[in-house]
Amino acid sequence: MTIATTIDRLYPGLDARQREVVGHTEGPLLVIAGPGSGKTRCIEARALNLLLLERVRPGELLLCTFGRDAAQELRRRFAAASFACGRAGAHSGVRITTIHSLCHRILLPRAGLVGLRDGYELLDEQDQRRLLREGSGRILGPDRDVLSARGWRDEAHAAGEAARHFDRICDEFIDPQDLAGSERPFAAALGRCLRRYRQVLLERNAVDYAHLQVWAHRVLEDEGMAGEIAGGVRHLMVDEFQDTSHTQLRILERLAGVHGNLVAVGDEDQAIYRFRGASVANLLEFPRWFPGCRAVELGTNYRSHPGIVAAYGAWMDTAADWSNPDPEGSPFRFRKKIIAAHRTGGHAEYPSVIAVLGKDPQDECRQLADLLRFLRSNGVIADYGQAALLLHSVMDAVSGPYVDGLGAAGIPVRCEPAGHTGERSAGEVLVTTIHQAKGREWDVVIAGSMAGRIRDSDRMGRELAGHFNRPVTEPAGRIEEFDLARRHYVAFSRARGLLALTASGAPQERFSAIWKDAPRWPGVDLAPCPDSDSALQ
Repeated sequence: MTIATTIDRLYPGLDARQREVVGHTEGPLLVIAGPGSGKTRCIEARALNLLLLERVRPGELLLCTFGRDAAQELRRRFAAASFACGRAGAHSGVRITTIHSLCHRILLPRAGLVGLRDGYELLDEQDQRRLLREGSGRILGPDRDVLSARGWRDEAHAAGEAARHFDRICDEFIDPQDLAGSERPFAAALGRCLRRYRQVLLERNAVDYAHLQVWAHRVLEDEGMAGEIAGGVRHLMVDEFQDTSHTQLRILERLAGVHGNLVAVGDEDQAIYRFRGASVANLLEFPRWFPGCRAVELGTNYRSHPGIVAAYGAWMDTAADWSNPDPEGSPFRFRKKIIAAHRTGGHAEYPSVIAVLGKDPQDECRQLADLLRFLRSNGVIADYGQAALLLHSVMDAVSGPYVDGLGAAGIPVRCEPAGHTGERSAGEVLVTTIHQAKGREWDVVIAGSMAGRIRDSDRMGRELAGHFNRPVTEPAGRIEEFDLARRHYVAFSRARGLLALTASGAPQERFSAIWKDAPRWPGVDLAPCPDSDSALQ
């Protein structure tokens, strides 16, 4: 482990595990990064450390993040750090990108290798669905009877469903020819429709985001081309590795195959994008795929009150049966314990996890409104924008009672549309999905609808599982259990100072371990402590 002296000046207070990550200079590394553990800071500091030690030139360093917002934030932070240490120009050469943008860079100058022409059109989600609607007769028409029997009757609905299924097939690296040979009529129809859709894309000289990855991988399948492209990368770091798909894993393996310097950063407990094709096995199996890799656990939480960390950690241990009956198989969850950074003296003493139980939805919202008004009027929060209500869906059937109920009680509320994360709005409680809350945090988090029915998380995956080009390592009967546990672990860990669990009627039995010991509002003293500006410290 080697760390430049400038890093210690720029990043004071790095703990021992963080220093292990920052000082890693050669070979594969798995970083198991729990909530609030400072993983972004470590990625940023490690990249800068490699440059300061002259182990890599800026153009040979590639950092991949999960989304555009994360990439933009990492670029901003890395640029500021580079300027602070006198390497102001270094950040412009380092490639900080999403995997989709990386695939675009790979494919754009080599479009002819997959049958495209120079200057192809990159389709966003709306463009993709528009193309599917316009070409519906040619793409879906020959299999209309099978698709209609599945409920794909309306043209707009059929285009949306086709886009979702085609994306998932690409994420799983399933050959449409193999799918077309399925004995199941619906699967076979999907394969035929996807073959026709790919032909339309080539004729239109267009690429959607799913095929951007498939065709970038096709370029990398050529050994000479892979060597040429990967040869310019000497160090590759990938954040949110548990959210990568099988196709993305294959791309990353090709890029890292030349040098072996791949750092995977992620947390299997926060793997909540299975429905998009993400494979948590990419993280869990990493030590097998990269023999001899080091593993570092970032288990100190610098975000949340110790009571919150203890509560969601204990709940997660028993929220599902994580044992693997196969003694030779990889674990379904790494053995780890998350601890709060400030176990004594750093936080005020107050009940940091509370329960709100209403007799019905109206009573639940009335109590929530009382809680929020108390927090605001007593200075526990400065404004309502410091609170977020996290739900499994923002469809009106789920979010409507909360939005209407809180609004009627005079609490300003803003519901964030699915698929669109926005800036924090001062003075308004944000209502959003757990998925959109990933990577964000609030002083007060309200985990709602804990008594409601949770929708099926991955029906599409079960339909396609027989055609996956990867082993299905998790037992089919436990996947729903795993996904629900991980989803709520993400929700609970977004809270800095107060986590409120709410339900109308008895909550689901699966939440009893975290619910039963939580003091019940309104009989809870949350008033600020005399020696602190706010109880949420």
